[in-house]
Amino acid sequence: MIDTIKIRQLNIDDESNLASMDTGIEDDYVVRIFQRLIEHQEHALYGLFIDEQIVAVAGYSVFAEQYAMLGRWRSDRRYYGKGHATRLIQHTIDEVEKLPGIHWVGANTQVNNHPALRVLEKVQLPPLKKLHASTLMNPDDIARNPEAKWTQVKTLKEKRAWIKHVAGDQSTIFPYECYYPFPSSDTLFTDEKLEEWYFFENSSRNRVLIVSEDQKKYHYAHAVYLWDDSFEQPGLWDTLLDVYDHIRKKNDEETYVWIDLTDEEKSNIPTNFDFHFQDAWILHGKWL
Repeated sequence: MIDTIKIRQLNIDDESNLASMDTGIEDDYVVRIFQRLIEHQEHALYGLFIDEQIVAVAGYSVFAEQYAMLGRWRSDRRYYGKGHATRLIQHTIDEVEKLPGIHWVGANTQVNNHPALRVLEKVQLPPLKKLHASTLMNPDDIARNPEAKWTQVKTLKEKRAWIKHVAGDQSTIFPYECYYPFPSSDTLFTDEKLEEWYFFENSSRNRVLIVSEDQKKYHYAHAVYLWDDSFEQPGLWDTLLDVYDHIRKKNDEETYVWIDLTDEEKSNIPTNFDFHFQDAWILHGKWL
């Protein structure tokens, strides 16, 4: 008997079918937030079905009206090695390319996720940059010098001037949110976002630190610093930890400092900084 294979966008009636997949993932967050994923227009989730059973899942989320990030890939272990994931990801990319206003599509995957890396190669999403997602675990144990803090940049005009200087071309990879770096473009930097983000410049006015408040499972003071010398810049960490204190007190909930580090930065971490690292992530993508 020939299996009947079809791909379609998932709906609320697929929830139990999704939960029955043998993915090997305990407490899968995609199952937990399934209803939210299918109800909000910025998300889409597709399933590849064999005889009405979901055997692979993939989707996308839209950011800043222009970027589509692929993700939430799941495969049933009973159907490995048959090319279903590649077929589904290609279908998802095809659907993204139909969306009005979307000019970039990509994916962020860990360096040790070799099956995902092979799929991304097959669907021709080239690697762009490797980053280490890093969470600072002991901010209260780090000695601080309040007098070394950088100067806050408050006006929209000054913030936009800094953005033009540090992220003025598409070759710049800008960490827009925790887990979500994108190639730079004007759509990332709306007036609303710039007003929300904290900007600080050093005394020489040749470096800028950007801090945003983000929440995934926990609250984060999410630092954006686009050079490889953060541990060599006097006052940078004093400034960042001051913002961290503010965000932690405001939310009165578990809060951490998040920063994406390059290989060079990771090799220069001082001994008194206790970071928790995930496997390094590689951003893949292309302009449409």
